[in-house]
Amino acid sequence: MSALLELIREAPPEDREAAAKLLRPYLVFEKKKQQPERLLSVKEFQSRMPVKKRTDWIRNDMFIQNPELKQFAFGLNAGKGHPLKISPRALTWIAKHQDDIDWRG
Repeated sequence: MSALLELIREAPPEDREAAAKLLRPYLVFEKKKQQPERLLSVKEFQSRMPVKKRTDWIRNDMFIQNPELKQFAFGLNAGKGHPLKISPRALTWIAKHQDDIDWRG
């Protein structure tokens, strides 16, 4: 690689421009923007759950029974007037641990 760079440095300007045009497609890197994760409301989360449960059961019982789920809930103990937002990754966790969850109640 260093030999190629030496050849390009020693080449006349018009040859360097031609080499730059040839190498440009290989040197351009596109940065992909990461899309922020869209959080679900309790109603949206309820509609996507494998077992239909009341919204108050989801908020109070599900996250208390399974402390591992707390990492996916935002605003769980924020108080009255603050909506609970849940990550869609919680649905993946629930699908994997569906047999471990106590669905009674």
